[in-house]
Amino acid sequence: MKWKGWLKNQDLRLLMELAIVGALVVAFLKIAHEVAEGTESFDHTILLALRDTPSDPIGSPGTEAAIMHLSGLGSGAVTTLVCVMAVTFLCLSGRWRYAGLVVACAVGTLLVMLVMKGIYDRPRPTIVTAIDPPGDESFPSGHSMIASALYPTLAVLVARALPTRRLRVFTVACGVFLAGMIGISRLYLGVHYPTDVLAGWTIGCTWALLCGIVARKLAPNVAAHEQPLAPDDDQPAERVRTK
Repeated sequence: MKWKGWLKNQDLRLLMELAIVGALVVAFLKIAHEVAEGTESFDHTILLALRDTPSDPIGSPGTEAAIMHLSGLGSGAVTTLVCVMAVTFLCLSGRWRYAGLVVACAVGTLLVMLVMKGIYDRPRPTIVTAIDPPGDESFPSGHSMIASALYPTLAVLVARALPTRRLRVFTVACGVFLAGMIGISRLYLGVHYPTDVLAGWTIGCTWALLCGIVARKLAPNVAAHEQPLAPDDDQPAERVRTK
């Protein structure tokens, strides 16, 4: 069908992605506006729904421990370690531009997070007792923002090396799912309002999408001895090596 040909057009694909970026930016601005106006009713309802009492989250102590570990995947220490390992691997494999992309993703997200926290200066939730000791300002959620920028970006880079669409979709979905679960864990632990997490997701996803666009533009710069993997079937593509 003719519309299928349109969807394969690179210019149209870029336009659609930029439209999504614009929609995410508008969504963040809307959330920020609502937070400034007051979202206590919405935020408190969800936080209390995750608690048996304001000081006791639903679930067993084992559940609490597991969610704390999950939340740690979005911490500064863990994400820095992941970035260092990813950048080192990409440098050793000669993917210097991809390594630079990961650094830009991490540093850019951190800077945006610090600026936003300074602008909005929202205090942490007090309606529930936090399990994990809270840090600086609450809005937007740093864990959610960093996780939703870093893990999907790394998933996209990994997916580019996989031979089938099924594996590529699964890999990217895993990155998105992990970022989503880290955001939810921050609500369970009582260290962020739901609007903090939503704002973090929108900014992080915006940055990840922009990094994905750049990664696709860098695709022709794969190692000289290999051709890019076939993009549109579920059969492994043969790698052509030069003598």
